[in-house]
Amino acid sequence: MKIAILADIHGNFDALEAVSLQLNSVDSLVVLGDIVGYGAEPERCAQWIIKQRADTILGNHDAACVGILPITWFNSLAADALFWTKNQISIYTQSFFQKIPQVVSGFVNAHWVHGSLRKPLEEYVDMVENAREIFNSHDFQTCFFGHTHVAEAFLFHEGKVLHPQFPEGGEIQLQSQKRYLINPGSVGQPRDGNPQASFALYDTETSIVKINRIRYNIQRAADKIIAAGLPEYLSLRLFSGR
Repeated sequence: MKIAILADIHGNFDALEAVSLQLNSVDSLVVLGDIVGYGAEPERCAQWIIKQRADTILGNHDAACVGILPITWFNSLAADALFWTKNQISIYTQSFFQKIPQVVSGFVNAHWVHGSLRKPLEEYVDMVENAREIFNSHDFQTCFFGHTHVAEAFLFHEGKVLHPQFPEGGEIQLQSQKRYLINPGSVGQPRDGNPQASFALYDTETSIVKINRIRYNIQRAADKIIAAGLPEYLSLRLFSGR
């Protein structure tokens, strides 16, 4: 089975559309949350996900749009974008967000979450220390997560944690004697220094996870943010991948 894994689309339909053109041969699609927030086309992104019948995990921005998390939890830029986003998404999309699970376990023998297994909507798994704590406190072989907007992995073997990152893409060969936390990176707002959209393809037959980086029309996405009246910084950061 070939599974496409997307995370942190954040209302950026230009990036999502570019990624979608790479998905013709996949058997399944998993979206690890934060379909909306920051970007100018939240409803369009949500409707695409719904139409694809993707297996979807709840992200913190999605949750805030329907009252599962308070918007006061977010910094001022994110909060401004969320107040705007709440008025852009349909009742149907709101209902969809209300029903999305925070964690899925067991699909292709993996766990799937937006943040972390111990704090699904809140925790950033961005350091070796907290990755080690999650490996030690949860029983899993492989867990796919998002939230950090960085294409990265944590590999646990014989008490050691390695932390490879994939700003230019790359492959991870899964091995039975190791355990993995894997982040496919962000489709709509990468923060690893590469502004190209990031996503993963997981081939369960070869046990290879491939991180892909795809060019898209950043200027068009940025212009839409400005035209929507969203904070200018949200458009500028797209160019730097930060």
